[in-house]
Amino acid sequence: MEQAAIKQTIARVSESMEKGGYSSRSIHHFIYTTNQLVAFMDSRGIETFTTDVGVAFLREKYDFDPTAIPNPWNAERLRHFRKLSEYQLHGAVMLKRNSGEYTIPEPFGKAADGFLAYRRFVGIIERNMCTVTLYLERFFGFLTAQSVMQIPHIQPHHIQGYLRFLTGFSTASRDHMMRTVRQFMAFCFKNNYHPEDLSEYAPTVHYEKRSHLPSAYSRDDVMKLLASIDRANPVGKRDYAILLLITRLGLRSGDVVNLKFENLSWEENRISLTQHKTGRPLTLPLLEDVGLAIINYLKFGRPPCDCHNVFVKHRPPIAPGTPSGMYTLVSHRLAKVGLMKRDKKHGPHALRHSLASRLLEENVPLPVISEILGHTNSNTTAAYLSISVDKLRQCALEV
Repeated sequence: MEQAAIKQTIARVSESMEKGGYSSRSIHHFIYTTNQLVAFMDSRGIETFTTDVGVAFLREKYDFDPTAIPNPWNAERLRHFRKLSEYQLHGAVMLKRNSGEYTIPEPFGKAADGFLAYRRFVGIIERNMCTVTLYLERFFGFLTAQSVMQIPHIQPHHIQGYLRFLTGFSTASRDHMMRTVRQFMAFCFKNNYHPEDLSEYAPTVHYEKRSHLPSAYSRDDVMKLLASIDRANPVGKRDYAILLLITRLGLRSGDVVNLKFENLSWEENRISLTQHKTGRPLTLPLLEDVGLAIINYLKFGRPPCDCHNVFVKHRPPIAPGTPSGMYTLVSHRLAKVGLMKRDKKHGPHALRHSLASRLLEENVPLPVISEILGHTNSNTTAAYLSISVDKLRQCALEV
């Protein structure tokens, strides 16, 4: 791809991002980063863009280490370069925003509506239905870019090309998206939307679900994090209460963001909510230190507003927080006390893992940990066993 071609590609990708509902901030950052990339290529006499060129640029400009977990800013830059590669290879861009509002092209609408209705009928919860709709939107977006505008026109090579199109995703994400394609094509055949059953051309993407150890921080690290927060100011009061909910009760970021006043039962000292991820009810004890932190925030830190959510943004317009904002909050606090380690993740889920690790060290039974974390069964929680080296050492056999 020569200089003129890459500039044209940048323009087309930014146009796709705008149509796809990306924020002006994301589009501006994409243009800024890719313009820097063009200047880098020009200074090196590089005429063709590849992902290796993008990595070389990040190494020089932003001290990027490909062997380590990238910080949030380099991770975003990598996504920008993947968009360029996707457009270069397929003439389309995989839009990865998850806004909750999805557009299904009209020619696919009737079949998509029927498929979604069927998935609801078999018991898929609404939150997961949003994910299924997102996966369909991505598949249809790829088909549209290949000039496929009718379901009967879908051929095996389109499905196989879509799998190659998903290269920038993790193996787990690729497997989930191909499963949706497989289920959709089987539905289309059974309901006469397509003359052939193409589900067999959407393969299962095999991966080891437990190939990576969950990131976790020690008890001392968590205490250091909590002690570093200045609780004399409103933002500090809010952040301290939020971090206690995550580190002491193991709440997911989505549940913290959606926590409302009616979820807090002060008389019975408990928190009752419906989990954002699973749609299942969860009841936890409202521990004394957690309750006092929330009260301190509500009385002396929370800005006046009509919002029913407990935690809100402190910059106008006052509104509920977001899961991405929660990630920024945690990573910022970890970086501030020097705990932003390259070999560990640094979001709310890592602190949730830390609670599981600490409970294991205290010999809390696995079913109890499952109840606390809101898991449906102990098999899910069993993944956290790999965090505790001491527990693994007890499993070792004598030679």
